[in-house]
Amino acid sequence: MNQCGGCPLFSLTAHEELEVKHVRLTQLQSALKLPAIPLELKSNHCRTDYRNRIRLRIDDEGRIAFFNHEKSPQCAVLVPTLRNYLEELREWANRHPRALSELAYLEARAPDLECTRGLYGSAKPNTSVLRSVLDELAADIAHHVVTIDTDPVMKTQRFGIDGKTYQRVPLDAFLQVNFDVNRMLAEHVVAGAVRRNVATFADLYCGSGNFTLPLAAAGLHGCGVETVPSCANAANRAACEQGLASVRFHPGDAIAWAHDSIASDRRFDLVVLDPPRAGLRSGLDDVSNLAHHCIAYCSCNPETLLRDLSVLTQLGWHVEELTGFDMFPGTRHLEVVAWLTL
Repeated sequence: MNQCGGCPLFSLTAHEELEVKHVRLTQLQSALKLPAIPLELKSNHCRTDYRNRIRLRIDDEGRIAFFNHEKSPQCAVLVPTLRNYLEELREWANRHPRALSELAYLEARAPDLECTRGLYGSAKPNTSVLRSVLDELAADIAHHVVTIDTDPVMKTQRFGIDGKTYQRVPLDAFLQVNFDVNRMLAEHVVAGAVRRNVATFADLYCGSGNFTLPLAAAGLHGCGVETVPSCANAANRAACEQGLASVRFHPGDAIAWAHDSIASDRRFDLVVLDPPRAGLRSGLDDVSNLAHHCIAYCSCNPETLLRDLSVLTQLGWHVEELTGFDMFPGTRHLEVVAWLTL
């Protein structure tokens, strides 16, 4: 494991790795010039067998490999079912030389609640994807769904979130890589909302409902907004299946939706933010005006989080809590949730 180049912090002990990540939290606090506030780093203390999805490179000969050339083929951080799945995929590619050469990559996922494995393929530019090849792959390797980026109907997998709710995630959509730590993350957001007496919420950049659905299950009323229409549609389906009538999902730009809501004099007790790694860049004025009482900002990039929190503090918000989540053991990456109040 220590010889794998994909996870540089594996050369440290588990305690030393968590210390490195706790330092990142304290640096964030210091950069924001915050007074003494609660700083906590949450981990399930499992450094291997946690990653539930992986993107795979397809070379010109149709062979399957990792994008990180230094990563071990037996990657220790993959959940065992996904590691075994990759072996099946490699064996299939070896038996069918060049069959996958028209694909730019494959993304493989661990089994969902129905033991259905996911496989999503993307075509190289200016090539016609061989639909029959992927159909053959699906037939040869049973018990999984397979699709390509030209499919008109996107398939979904059903994954548990917090032990009470599940989400349906389209194959081309974002999924947190660590199920156990994601459960801790979702429970943290719900507990924070309940502790602050939140009744209504808006979840911007909601994906397939990773926070929205547990918040609704806790009795809160709200909306989720997501740029990717397939995610919003899948989230509405999951909400309907679970009887969560207090939440609706809207496809579209989150900041534009926030702006229109403000224009309609509609605000929420809580605004949840979980944007891409680049952060918001703009639109923080609208976020500030949309939130009536508090903001929960979730980010996997402490640098862009610092930039956006600095803007929000200038708008009158106070950071009252920073919590790190060890979503990516063995790497320097850290998921952080910041709670802000007026």
